[in-house]
Amino acid sequence: MRAALALWTERGFERGVEETTVEEIARAAGVTKGTFYFHFAHKEDILLELGWGTAEALYEEAVDGVAGGLPAGTILDGLLVSLARRVESVPKVATARSVAEFSRTDASVRTSGHFAIWRSFAVVVGVDREQGLLSDDVDVDEVAIMLEVLVMDALLSWARYDMPLIALLRQRAAVVLAGARATHPSVSSRPQCVPPDAAVAGGDVDRPAATPSP
Repeated sequence: MRAALALWTERGFERGVEETTVEEIARAAGVTKGTFYFHFAHKEDILLELGWGTAEALYEEAVDGVAGGLPAGTILDGLLVSLARRVESVPKVATARSVAEFSRTDASVRTSGHFAIWRSFAVVVGVDREQGLLSDDVDVDEVAIMLEVLVMDALLSWARYDMPLIALLRQRAAVVLAGARATHPSVSSRPQCVPPDAAVAGGDVDRPAATPSP
């Protein structure tokens, strides 16, 4: 993956992905073309692998947070901070291409044998429901998937505009969780999954959300 990313960064992600051949990637990585195809069916799959690796790391962080007895809000904010740190370590155009590749890929391919980001959110939302912050009839996976959708949209917005990523992520998370709690009458007086200061941090971001590429 590092060899491909280096070549694409050098040539520019706008055209580098298409113009760089599998042979060039394999040569830069010091492997044969056959070895490359053993790991990746297409060179674009490298972009998907970036997301899968991040999703697995976030899931492990969420599980560790629960095992350590951390509050749901602390775990979720930690996940958003970790995600922002990982995303900001690669060129913005690489993030945009990776998100676009995910949106074009069939859901069965995206999840088969791989971690999805929503799974780490499901861990946190599950704790939120156990603590009584969400009604028992709230579908944990559904809320987690909504979080993933808005987080992916936040990544696109950040990649296209000059915006603080962590503020965007916190804002989107706060919107989803506020909606999930809307039917719970006692939530307003209870601790929130997203810390109050995190929600405020995202309040300055008012640009309309970007629409994921088809």
